[in-house]
Amino acid sequence: MNQQLPTPHEVYTIESITNLRKAKQEELRRSRQRMQSITENLFAPQQSKNKMENLLQHVNAGIAAYDGIRTGMMVLNRIRALFGKKKKRS
Repeated sequence: MNQQLPTPHEVYTIESITNLRKAKQEELRRSRQRMQSITENLFAPQQSKNKMENLLQHVNAGIAAYDGIRTGMMVLNRIRALFGKKKKRS
C-alpha cells in the first residue's frame, strides 16, 4: 500500500492529497498498534509456572516497592537538609 509521492512537476489534486492523507493515517495507526504491543510485552509481568514462583514474584514486587519508597524518602530528606535550615537574625 506504499504510494509514491507526486513528482515536483506533477499537479496536486484534492483526490491525490486525500489518498496520501489516508495512507499516512493508516501507516500511523499500524505504527501506534505496533508500539503499543511492544510496550505491553516489555512491561507485562512474567507468567509464573507454579505457586512458589508466584509467591516469589509477589515478594520481589514488595521489596522493589519498599526500596523505591525508601530511596525517595532519603532523597527528600537530603533536599530538605539543603534548603530547610535558615539562619536566624538576632
